[in-house]
Amino acid sequence: MFKSVLSFVAAASAIAALSISANAQLDPKFQKRLPHVGQGIPLGHEPMLKPVCHPDPAITGVMLTKGSAPLQVQISYTITNVASSAWHSGTNQQNVTLTAHNANTNHTFTDTRPLPGDAAGGAQMLNFTTPMIDGAFDNFEFGGFLDLRISYDPDILLDSNPCNNDANLGNNHFRLENSQILGFMKGTARSQTFHP
Repeated sequence: MFKSVLSFVAAASAIAALSISANAQLDPKFQKRLPHVGQGIPLGHEPMLKPVCHPDPAITGVMLTKGSAPLQVQISYTITNVASSAWHSGTNQQNVTLTAHNANTNHTFTDTRPLPGDAAGGAQMLNFTTPMIDGAFDNFEFGGFLDLRISYDPDILLDSNPCNNDANLGNNHFRLENSQILGFMKGTARSQTFHP
């Protein structure tokens, strides 16, 4: 009986030794592919993360320049993607509309320009200058106003593209009121830049 027990213990020890030896000699490639407890995801198996898009097209400046003829004004403006995220959009999904109104004559100048579909973070998207506008504003009591606005296609939020969703709609509209227009028109400066 005692010999049987000894034989069983010896056999079990031999099997355990063989099992340990076999595990130690696993193919090294196979061992590297196995994640171990406490380790992260093995290299080459990381999940693909989509970049986060928070672009922000914004009106960043408007400049008025007087012409050689009385009440003649040229208007320049700049649109910039002020965010760090790039802007990617389809053509004709966004535009900028400029309106210059002479409150004395009721003459209105209007111009609409498309915004480009691509702009890196911090990049200028549009820098536009009108021709000289005759009678753009008045220099008496009712000078007029200037209105500049970025507009988007209504479906832009539904096109499954987060990279053309404006992160801040609050900087898409800029207006110069009558007092600002009169201040420029009556002043001696040939040009003046206004910032939102």
